[in-house]
Formats: sequence, structure tokens, C-alpha cells
Amino acid sequence: MPRLRPQDIHVKDFKRAVRGFDIDEVNEFLDLIIQDYSEYEDLLSKKSKTSDITTIHHLLEQLAFDMQQLREENQLLRTQVEQLGQNFKGLNSKYYR
Repeated sequence: MPRLRPQDIHVKDFKRAVRGFDIDEVNEFLDLIIQDYSEYEDLLSKKSKTSDITTIHHLLEQLAFDMQQLREENQLLRTQVEQLGQNFKGLNSKYYR
């Protein structure tokens, strides 16, 4: 279903009938609809932007958490490598004196 734009409502013409509605009253009402519709579109746009910002914020928080986890794992691995190196030096000097 195609979406209406405020401009679509503004340019819409209706056929005139002998016993039709007051044209000025209809136009005033359509102007109110256009204004309300425009405000609604603006609200949806702002909500979408806010949602995008919230999503990005959550992703950044997760990334920061993951980075911290990786730093801790990296430090643990460095410590283990150092210990293995010291153990190897100890074994090496014990057997190759």
C-alpha cells in the first residue's frame, strides 16, 4: 500500500456535487490532517533515529566488554607463556650443563 505524504493530501481534489460539503470547511479539515500527519512522520523519524542510537550504544558497550575479556585472556596467555619459558629454561639447564 503506498504511503501518503502531506503533499498528497494537500493536492488531492474532489469532485463537486450539487449538495456537497462546504469546500472551505473541508480544506480547513484537510489542513489539520496534513499538519498532524507531518508531525506524526517527524515523530516516527525521531523515534527511528533514537532507536538507531540506542542500538549503536548497546553494540559499543558489548564491544567494550569483549575487548576487556580479550585483554584479560591475553594477559593470562602471556603469563602462561612466561611460565612455560621459565620451565623450559629450568629443564634445559638441568639437562644440558
